[in-house]
Amino acid sequence: MNQLEQQLLDESTGGTTVRLSVQTKTRIDAGRWWRNAPVWLCLTDEEVILLAVGRRQYLERIAIADCPRTHYNHASGELVLEPTETILHQRLKLPPSEALKILDHFKSKHSTLNT
Repeated sequence: MNQLEQQLLDESTGGTTVRLSVQTKTRIDAGRWWRNAPVWLCLTDEEVILLAVGRRQYLERIAIADCPRTHYNHASGELVLEPTETILHQRLKLPPSEALKILDHFKSKHSTLNT
């Protein structure tokens, strides 16, 4: 994570501990001239934070409790955040090993919400 991405993450979390940060293979137009910016997926205890930095910033925050049907689509190689229709990038390209780490975090949070 570069300095601008780290700064945006720090500002958005407000001091909350980030448990996991993963650079996805999904890239978006954030105002760079010749290439798109990578989307970072970051997890706190309660939220998923998606961000990308270029001339424009992309930042979305989703409560983990709001996406209980999140899963990994092996055919497309994407982590699918469900049922959050409100976010711009619901499908994120990730290797299976990274997706498993994220899904394990989701599973542990959903199991503590249900008890």
